[in-house]
Amino acid sequence: MKSFCHSRLATVARGLCPSGVVYSKLLAAGALAAGLVVAPWTAGASQFTFSFGGGGMSGSGVLTVSDATVPGVPGAHQITGISGTFSDTVAGFSGAITGLQPIGLPSGINPDGTFVPPGTAPDGFGFSWDNLFYPAGNSPAVCPPPPPGDPHPPYPFGGGLLDIYGMLFNVQGGFSVDLWSNGVLPGFGLTYGVGDSKGGVVLNTFGEPFSGTSAALTVAQTPEPSSLLLLGTSLPGVMLALKRKRKAVRPPVA
Repeated sequence: MKSFCHSRLATVARGLCPSGVVYSKLLAAGALAAGLVVAPWTAGASQFTFSFGGGGMSGSGVLTVSDATVPGVPGAHQITGISGTFSDTVAGFSGAITGLQPIGLPSGINPDGTFVPPGTAPDGFGFSWDNLFYPAGNSPAVCPPPPPGDPHPPYPFGGGLLDIYGMLFNVQGGFSVDLWSNGVLPGFGLTYGVGDSKGGVVLNTFGEPFSGTSAALTVAQTPEPSSLLLLGTSLPGVMLALKRKRKAVRPPVA
C-alpha cells in the first residue's frame, strides 16, 4: 500500500496523512451561465460553477466560497455551500447534492503550514477533508510529518484548486463524495481525484496519486450580482438613448 499522508483504507492503496487519513481529492468545474438573471448570493462570498468526471463518477453544480482567507493556510478560502447533482455508474446511484459535510477550519497549523485535517476517515465518511478552496490554483502541501515510528515520509506535493484533503459533500440517498487535488506530481503534472462512500465504506475512487489517472475538472467564477445588476439597470438608459437618436435623425414630414 502507498502511504502518502497515511493509509485510509485497508483494501485500496492511497496516499494519506497522519491519523490514517488523507485521500487524494478533487473537484472539477463547469461552464459559466450567461444572461442577466441575478443568481442567489451570500454577502462576503463568491460563487463558482463546477463540473468534474472520471472513473464512472461525474458531478456539476455551484460552489459558494467565502471571500475571507483562512488564517495560517496560504491562499485558502473556506467553501461554505454547494448545490448540484452527482452520479456514479460503477456504484449504480445518482442524485442531488444535498450540501457540504460540515467541518471547522484547520487548527494546530504547524510553522511550515501543514496540519492534520479537521475531518478524518474515522469520522464515518471514508475520507479526510478540510473543505478549503484555492482560487489561484496554488494549494500548498499540507500533510504534516508522520508520527514517530512511521517509516513513510510526508506527502510533499501541492498545487490545484483543492488540497490533498479536499472537499466532502453529501448526495441524496446517504452517499458522500470527496473531491481533491493530488498536487503537481513528478512525471504526471497536476492531477485530481474523486471518491464516494456510504456508511463509511468507500465504493469507488479515481485519480489516486501516481496512478496515472486524473479526474477532469473545470471551474469558472460567476459574475458578481452587483455587476449583473449594474448591467441590467444600464440597459433601459441605453435603449432610451437609442430611441432619442432615432427621433433626432427622422426626416421632417412634408
